[in-house]
Amino acid sequence: MLAAIALEHGNDAKAEELADLAEKIGGAEGWRHILLGRLALKRSDTAAARDAARAAAAVGVDWPELAGDLGVLFSRTGLHTAALPFLARAMEAERFDPQAAYNYGIALQFTGDLPKARAVLEDLVTREPAHAQAWLALVPLAKDRHGEFLPDLEQKFAATENAEDRLIIGHAIARVLEDKGDWDASLGWLDRAKEPLAKTTGHDRAQTERLFAAAAASAGAPIPFLSGDPSPLFIVGMPRSGTTLAERILSAHPDVTSAGELSDFAVLIKRLVKTPGGHVLDAPTIEAAGSADLSAIEAAYIDRVRTIVGDSPRFIDKMPFNFFFAPLVLQALPGARVVCLRRSPHDTVFSNYRQLFATAFTYYSYAYDFEDTAHFVALFEKLIDHFEQALPKERFLSVSYEDIVADFDTQARRLVAFAGLEWNDACTAFHENSAPVATASSLQVRKPIYADAVARWKRYPEGSRRVQEALARFGIAHFKKI
Repeated sequence: MLAAIALEHGNDAKAEELADLAEKIGGAEGWRHILLGRLALKRSDTAAARDAARAAAAVGVDWPELAGDLGVLFSRTGLHTAALPFLARAMEAERFDPQAAYNYGIALQFTGDLPKARAVLEDLVTREPAHAQAWLALVPLAKDRHGEFLPDLEQKFAATENAEDRLIIGHAIARVLEDKGDWDASLGWLDRAKEPLAKTTGHDRAQTERLFAAAAASAGAPIPFLSGDPSPLFIVGMPRSGTTLAERILSAHPDVTSAGELSDFAVLIKRLVKTPGGHVLDAPTIEAAGSADLSAIEAAYIDRVRTIVGDSPRFIDKMPFNFFFAPLVLQALPGARVVCLRRSPHDTVFSNYRQLFATAFTYYSYAYDFEDTAHFVALFEKLIDHFEQALPKERFLSVSYEDIVADFDTQARRLVAFAGLEWNDACTAFHENSAPVATASSLQVRKPIYADAVARWKRYPEGSRRVQEALARFGIAHFKKI
């Protein structure tokens, strides 16, 4: 109990000391493993957190509330199917816990049980109408109820003074208005909802430019020819640019397993170069790694991922922001291949600005401001232009989201061939892939290929002018066809 209290109050050292004492005393082993898993997550050590979650499950947990904590631990380490029964058990607690219900609803959505996810979230907003996250999750699942949702959401937005709740509810309102075709009104709600956090977060463009410059400079080091363990496939790119679609196409192949969005490579780089600070993705880390001996990374990285994917011949690491590490990936893992998704920068600005990323992660601070988002996307475009010239084509492949939509069969075969695999017809039925999807695309990739998201930016009468002018200010005047 004292270890849990110390952890809640941010005293990690004391929490670990007390957890060690608890082990000597004995008892409550499941709870102790959960606490150790949470500590590991705070250190970005997902491998240790997964081990702790599995240990807790093996020992067992007595209370529904602890089962919920264990489910969250599994989910946060990418093991969504393993999380589901524990999150379901948390719903059996005598006292209704809105957050437990939300966690269960989201897990159901991730694992593809959309009708049940909707039912859980509808029950949640009925019992707890102020739960902003539940409203945002429910809106895309219950489009037939948007007419009744909109006035309620607008009233909730006006009634709450909490900046984060207003951000979430504003996103929900924007999503409803999009579905009604009120595009500029939707954009206006996003501006209104994001403005307070844009001011308090204070996205630093200069630091962002240094980060991109460090990534570009890292491409100057020699890249070995394709050799070594061929199992790692990295899918990278801006969030909401088609990375999940590419992942689903490849992971539909019987020889490919997706490990989800992993921070493991970045964590290993950070540990190797020992740069100060809590961020695993920053300019000093990439700069230091550029002159470091990365030979020890391969075995450590593959061992960590094997705890998720077993002996699958190929596995996918789909952390979008690993694009910053692409040259380091190719240096450290000589058998790895990197697929980078590109999308019209105009659509990418909107897809990132309209997405509510985890507010606890400062990496996404650019998405609170439209100009900051355009600035970030422009830097991405220039970086990937550079990578296309500097990195070996047998190991780094750029793929256009628009091309996948326009000529699916050709592009799907191109992806499979780049991965070093024989074609399998299952890749054309990616929407039937039953593996969990824990990204903002969890609904879209369960449908066959569709073109509705192509050139979506043109649907905003005023917004289309804004995005063209913003990107032009940062040197991006048009979409470069790949």
